[in-house]
Amino acid sequence: ESGVGVQLFQLPWASIADECEQNLGPAGFGWVLTSPPQEHITGDAWWIQYQPVSYLLESSLGTREEFADMVSRCDDAGVAIIADAVINHMTGQDVPGVGIAGSEYEHHEYPGIYTAADFHRCGLTAEDDIEDYRDRAQVQTCELVNLADLDTASPTVRATIVAYLDDLLSLGVDGFRIDAAKHMAADDVAAIVGELPEGTRIISEVIRGAAEPVQPEEYTAFGEVFEFTYA
Repeated sequence: ESGVGVQLFQLPWASIADECEQNLGPAGFGWVLTSPPQEHITGDAWWIQYQPVSYLLESSLGTREEFADMVSRCDDAGVAIIADAVINHMTGQDVPGVGIAGSEYEHHEYPGIYTAADFHRCGLTAEDDIEDYRDRAQVQTCELVNLADLDTASPTVRATIVAYLDDLLSLGVDGFRIDAAKHMAADDVAAIVGELPEGTRIISEVIRGAAEPVQPEEYTAFGEVFEFTYA
């Protein structure tokens, strides 16, 4: 079994399926990390997929059916799928809009999913944005570049996130890259992934920063962590 994987950033689901069958499987790759699969804001920039509007599996990279087909075809080729999971926040838009699958949203209102009560209002900076990475409270409760910061300590928020991750697992996904894990308390991430089936692969994104209070080692008790300083 190969421990070698590849990140196919921004590739459509159908293209990843072809890669699994034609190249990755025959070459012995063990897994693929995909871009986030959930509904997001509209636009052309790469970062639109990191501004979720809902947990529908409808993205600029493909439909739910195409995602499920990719997972199945890659599995048949011996390649596991790890999905990028954006669970720290929703959009960073200050004006109301409509997502790529037609879901309406406002900065702190996502009908049928979240209300304003489900988000942090840190009150620590003028605009509620992170200004000082040496301040743990700012890093984990203020907004990262205006992205509406979910209160991941809330049972309601946790249950909603777990339902989304369980939905992806039901389609055969092997595990998750936890985007912006550094911006959630390690106990919150642990509580969320602890509700997932045993054996679910977890890889947290925690960028190491000198003299910062939040460090990658806090997140290793419940999964792997990307080590940005390895090279």
